[in-house]
Amino acid sequence: MIRSSFAIFVTLLITLSCTKKSEIKFTENAFYINPIKTGLTDVRVEKWRIGPNRDQEVSKGVTVFVSFPLLERDELERLVTEFGIDSWLIKVKKRSFSVNTTLGYVYIPLIVPGTQGKNKNRRHQIKKGTFSVYYSAAAISKRFENFECPAFNHNRYVEDWTINKRPITLDQIFAGPLEETYIGAKVTEYSYSGNILNGGQSIEGDYTVEIALYNHKEKKKKSNYIELVEVLNISAERQRQISGCEGFQIPTKEEDVNKMELFRWKR
Repeated sequence: MIRSSFAIFVTLLITLSCTKKSEIKFTENAFYINPIKTGLTDVRVEKWRIGPNRDQEVSKGVTVFVSFPLLERDELERLVTEFGIDSWLIKVKKRSFSVNTTLGYVYIPLIVPGTQGKNKNRRHQIKKGTFSVYYSAAAISKRFENFECPAFNHNRYVEDWTINKRPITLDQIFAGPLEETYIGAKVTEYSYSGNILNGGQSIEGDYTVEIALYNHKEKKKKSNYIELVEVLNISAERQRQISGCEGFQIPTKEEDVNKMELFRWKR
Protein backbone atom coordinates (compact mmCIF):
# COMPACT_ATOMS: atom_id res chain seq x y z
CA MET A 1 0.00 0.00 0.00
CA ILE A 2 2.86 2.38 0.86
CA ARG A 3 4.54 1.69 -2.49
CA SER A 4 1.36 2.36 -4.46
CA SER A 5 0.71 5.53 -2.44
CA PHE A 6 4.26 6.67 -3.12
CA ALA A 7 3.86 6.06 -6.87
CA ILE A 8 0.64 8.08 -6.97
CA PHE A 9 2.28 10.78 -4.84
CA VAL A 10 5.30 11.13 -7.12
CA THR A 11 3.20 11.07 -10.30
CA LEU A 12 0.82 13.70 -8.98
CA LEU A 13 3.11 15.98 -7.03
CA ILE A 14 6.53 16.28 -8.69
CA THR A 15 7.10 19.62 -10.33
CA LEU A 16 6.89 19.58 -14.10
CA SER A 17 9.61 21.50 -15.91
CA CYS A 18 7.10 23.36 -18.08
CA THR A 19 5.10 24.71 -15.13
CA LYS A 20 5.27 28.46 -14.62
CA LYS A 21 7.24 29.42 -11.53
CA SER A 22 6.53 32.04 -8.88
CA GLU A 23 8.73 35.14 -8.78
CA ILE A 24 11.17 35.39 -5.86
CA LYS A 25 13.42 38.27 -4.81
CA PHE A 26 16.29 37.89 -2.35
CA THR A 27 17.73 40.58 -0.09
CA GLU A 28 20.70 40.32 2.28
CA ASN A 29 19.01 38.02 4.83
CA ALA A 30 15.43 37.67 3.59
CA PHE A 31 13.34 37.03 0.50
CA TYR A 32 9.91 37.68 -1.00
CA ILE A 33 7.77 35.35 -3.10
CA ASN A 34 4.92 36.49 -5.32
CA PRO A 35 2.95 33.23 -5.39
CA ILE A 36 1.06 32.10 -8.48
CA LYS A 37 -0.97 28.95 -9.14
CA THR A 38 -1.37 28.57 -5.39
CA GLY A 39 -4.58 27.50 -3.68
CA LEU A 40 -7.17 24.79 -3.03
CA THR A 41 -7.66 22.80 -6.22
CA ASP A 42 -9.87 19.80 -5.48
CA VAL A 43 -11.63 17.72 -2.83
CA ARG A 44 -12.20 13.98 -2.59
CA VAL A 45 -14.86 12.48 -0.35
CA GLU A 46 -13.36 9.44 1.38
CA LYS A 47 -15.78 6.51 1.30
CA TRP A 48 -16.00 4.08 4.21
CA ARG A 49 -17.39 0.59 3.68
CA ILE A 50 -18.80 -0.60 6.98
CA GLY A 51 -21.10 -3.17 8.59
CA PRO A 52 -20.59 -6.91 9.24
CA ASN A 53 -20.44 -7.56 5.49
CA ARG A 54 -18.81 -4.26 4.52
CA ASP A 55 -21.80 -3.60 2.25
CA GLN A 56 -22.91 -0.25 3.69
CA GLU A 57 -21.29 3.11 3.09
CA VAL A 58 -20.67 6.29 5.05
CA SER A 59 -17.85 8.86 4.79
CA LYS A 60 -14.55 8.93 6.64
CA GLY A 61 -14.31 12.61 5.72
CA VAL A 62 -12.69 14.58 2.90
CA THR A 63 -9.21 14.98 1.45
CA VAL A 64 -8.26 18.46 0.25
CA PHE A 65 -5.64 19.16 -2.45
CA VAL A 66 -3.42 22.26 -2.15
CA SER A 67 -1.07 23.61 -4.84
CA PHE A 68 2.07 25.45 -3.70
CA PRO A 69 4.18 28.20 -5.29
CA LEU A 70 6.81 26.62 -7.53
CA LEU A 71 10.39 27.89 -7.72
CA GLU A 72 13.35 27.56 -10.01
CA ARG A 73 15.86 24.94 -8.90
CA ASP A 74 18.57 27.46 -7.91
CA GLU A 75 16.05 29.42 -5.83
CA LEU A 76 14.87 26.24 -4.17
CA GLU A 77 18.47 25.42 -3.32
CA ARG A 78 18.91 28.74 -1.52
CA LEU A 79 15.76 28.23 0.55
CA VAL A 80 17.02 24.85 1.69
CA THR A 81 20.71 25.61 2.31
CA GLU A 82 20.72 29.31 3.32
CA PHE A 83 17.40 29.68 5.11
CA GLY A 84 16.90 26.21 6.59
CA ILE A 85 13.47 25.69 5.02
CA ASP A 86 12.32 22.12 4.45
CA SER A 87 8.54 22.20 4.24
CA TRP A 88 5.23 24.04 4.03
CA LEU A 89 3.17 24.56 7.15
CA ILE A 90 -0.60 24.35 6.56
CA LYS A 91 -2.98 25.87 9.10
CA VAL A 92 -6.62 24.82 8.69
CA LYS A 93 -9.46 26.90 10.11
CA LYS A 94 -13.12 25.95 10.36
CA ARG A 95 -16.16 28.18 10.66
CA SER A 96 -19.40 26.54 11.67
CA PHE A 97 -22.47 28.13 13.27
CA SER A 98 -20.58 31.46 13.55
CA VAL A 99 -17.79 29.83 15.59
CA ASN A 100 -14.23 30.06 14.26
CA THR A 101 -11.70 27.44 15.32
CA THR A 102 -8.21 26.43 14.27
CA LEU A 103 -8.70 22.80 13.37
CA GLY A 104 -5.01 21.98 13.25
CA TYR A 105 -1.65 22.14 11.51
CA VAL A 106 -0.03 19.87 8.92
CA TYR A 107 3.38 20.08 7.29
CA ILE A 108 4.17 19.01 3.72
CA PRO A 109 7.83 18.58 2.65
CA LEU A 110 9.16 21.19 0.25
CA ILE A 111 11.22 18.51 -1.53
CA VAL A 112 10.00 15.08 -2.59
CA PRO A 113 11.29 12.64 0.07
CA GLY A 114 14.24 10.68 -1.23
CA THR A 115 15.51 13.55 -3.40
CA GLN A 116 16.85 15.81 -0.64
CA GLY A 117 20.51 14.90 -1.20
CA LYS A 118 23.35 17.39 -1.60
CA ASN A 119 23.09 17.30 -5.39
CA LYS A 120 20.59 20.07 -6.14
CA ASN A 121 20.00 18.72 -9.66
CA ARG A 122 18.36 15.64 -8.17
CA ARG A 123 15.98 17.57 -5.94
CA HIS A 124 12.34 17.81 -6.97
CA GLN A 125 9.93 20.26 -5.48
CA ILE A 126 6.51 19.04 -4.44
CA LYS A 127 3.84 20.65 -6.58
CA LYS A 128 0.78 19.72 -4.54
CA GLY A 129 0.05 18.41 -1.09
CA THR A 130 -2.99 17.08 0.70
CA PHE A 131 -4.59 17.09 4.09
CA SER A 132 -7.71 15.30 5.28
CA VAL A 133 -10.52 16.33 7.59
CA TYR A 134 -12.02 13.14 9.02
CA TYR A 135 -14.92 12.47 11.33
CA SER A 136 -13.75 11.55 14.83
CA ALA A 137 -14.72 7.91 14.30
CA ALA A 138 -12.03 7.56 11.61
CA ALA A 139 -9.55 10.25 12.67
CA ILE A 140 -8.52 8.97 16.09
CA SER A 141 -6.32 6.15 14.83
CA LYS A 142 -5.87 3.58 12.09
CA ARG A 143 -7.31 1.01 14.49
CA PHE A 144 -10.54 3.00 14.77
CA GLU A 145 -10.60 3.48 11.00
CA ASN A 146 -10.49 -0.31 10.55
CA PHE A 147 -13.51 -1.07 12.75
CA GLU A 148 -16.33 -2.68 10.81
CA CYS A 149 -18.77 -0.71 12.94
CA PRO A 150 -17.71 2.94 13.42
CA ALA A 151 -17.21 4.27 16.93
CA PHE A 152 -19.42 7.00 18.41
CA ASN A 153 -22.44 5.81 16.39
CA HIS A 154 -21.02 7.50 13.30
CA ASN A 155 -23.45 7.23 10.38
CA ARG A 156 -22.82 10.38 8.30
CA TYR A 157 -21.78 10.83 4.71
CA VAL A 158 -20.79 13.99 2.85
CA GLU A 159 -23.41 14.77 0.25
CA ASP A 160 -22.28 18.13 -1.14
CA TRP A 161 -19.26 20.43 -1.12
CA THR A 162 -17.94 23.38 -3.15
CA ILE A 163 -14.73 25.38 -3.48
CA ASN A 164 -15.50 29.09 -3.68
CA LYS A 165 -13.08 31.90 -4.57
CA ARG A 166 -13.25 35.10 -2.56
CA PRO A 167 -12.62 38.55 -4.09
CA ILE A 168 -9.30 38.98 -2.28
CA THR A 169 -5.69 39.10 -3.44
CA LEU A 170 -3.15 36.47 -2.51
CA ASP A 171 -0.56 38.10 -0.27
CA GLN A 172 3.19 38.09 -0.80
CA ILE A 173 5.26 35.58 1.16
CA PHE A 174 8.01 37.20 3.21
CA ALA A 175 10.73 35.24 5.02
CA GLY A 176 13.31 36.76 7.31
CA PRO A 177 14.59 36.71 10.92
CA LEU A 178 11.60 38.65 12.25
CA GLU A 179 9.19 36.04 10.88
CA GLU A 180 10.82 33.07 12.61
CA THR A 181 8.43 31.72 15.24
CA TYR A 182 8.38 28.50 17.22
CA ILE A 183 5.17 26.54 16.71
CA GLY A 184 4.14 25.13 20.06
CA ALA A 185 0.91 23.58 18.83
CA LYS A 186 0.78 19.99 17.61
CA VAL A 187 1.74 19.73 13.94
CA THR A 188 0.44 16.56 12.26
CA GLU A 189 3.36 14.48 11.03
CA TYR A 190 3.65 14.07 7.29
CA SER A 191 2.61 10.63 6.02
CA TYR A 192 2.01 9.02 2.63
CA SER A 193 -1.10 7.37 4.05
CA GLY A 194 -2.74 10.69 4.91
CA ASN A 195 -2.33 13.89 6.90
CA ILE A 196 -5.45 13.63 8.99
CA LEU A 197 -7.12 16.27 11.15
CA ASN A 198 -10.00 15.47 13.50
CA GLY A 199 -13.10 17.35 12.33
CA GLY A 200 -15.39 16.09 15.10
CA GLN A 201 -18.74 14.34 14.81
CA SER A 202 -19.89 16.78 12.10
CA ILE A 203 -17.65 18.32 9.44
CA GLU A 204 -20.18 20.69 7.90
CA GLY A 205 -18.87 24.25 7.64
CA ASP A 206 -16.46 26.57 5.85
CA TYR A 207 -12.74 25.80 5.78
CA THR A 208 -9.98 28.30 5.07
CA VAL A 209 -6.30 27.51 4.72
CA GLU A 210 -3.15 29.49 5.50
CA ILE A 211 0.33 28.41 4.43
CA ALA A 212 3.82 29.42 5.55
CA LEU A 213 7.37 28.19 4.99
CA TYR A 214 8.55 25.93 7.79
CA ASN A 215 11.37 23.88 9.31
CA HIS A 216 9.68 20.81 10.73
CA LYS A 217 12.74 19.52 12.62
CA GLU A 218 13.05 22.76 14.58
CA LYS A 219 9.26 23.38 14.60
CA LYS A 220 9.92 26.92 13.38
CA LYS A 221 7.72 28.92 11.04
CA LYS A 222 10.07 30.71 8.64
CA SER A 223 7.73 33.15 6.89
CA ASN A 224 4.46 34.98 7.33
CA TYR A 225 1.20 33.10 6.83
CA ILE A 226 -0.72 33.83 3.66
CA GLU A 227 -4.42 32.96 3.50
CA LEU A 228 -5.46 31.15 0.34
CA VAL A 229 -8.23 32.75 -1.71
CA GLU A 230 -10.43 29.65 -1.82
CA VAL A 231 -12.92 28.52 0.82
CA LEU A 232 -14.05 24.90 1.07
CA ASN A 233 -17.72 24.73 1.96
CA ILE A 234 -19.06 21.37 3.11
CA SER A 235 -22.71 22.25 2.84
CA ALA A 236 -24.57 18.99 3.26
CA GLU A 237 -23.99 15.79 5.18
CA ARG A 238 -26.66 13.16 5.72
CA GLN A 239 -27.20 10.37 8.22
CA ARG A 240 -27.84 6.80 7.18
CA GLN A 241 -29.40 3.88 9.01
CA ILE A 242 -26.69 1.28 9.64
CA SER A 243 -27.75 -2.35 10.04
CA GLY A 244 -25.86 -4.94 12.06
CA CYS A 245 -24.03 -2.51 14.33
CA GLU A 246 -26.63 -2.18 17.07
CA GLY A 247 -24.99 -2.33 20.48
CA PHE A 248 -21.44 -2.10 19.13
CA GLN A 249 -18.85 -1.29 21.78
CA ILE A 250 -15.30 -0.13 21.15
CA PRO A 251 -13.10 -3.18 21.78
CA THR A 252 -9.98 -3.00 23.91
CA LYS A 253 -6.75 -3.43 22.04
CA GLU A 254 -6.45 -6.96 23.45
CA GLU A 255 -9.89 -7.83 22.12
CA ASP A 256 -9.04 -6.19 18.81
CA VAL A 257 -6.22 -8.67 18.23
CA ASN A 258 -8.80 -11.42 18.03
CA LYS A 259 -11.17 -10.69 15.16
CA MET A 260 -13.71 -13.05 16.64
CA GLU A 261 -14.12 -10.55 19.45
CA LEU A 262 -14.39 -7.45 17.27
CA PHE A 263 -18.12 -7.16 18.05
CA ARG A 264 -19.32 -7.28 21.62
CA TRP A 265 -23.05 -6.99 21.83
CA LYS A 266 -25.10 -5.62 24.67
CA ARG A 267 -27.53 -8.16 26.09
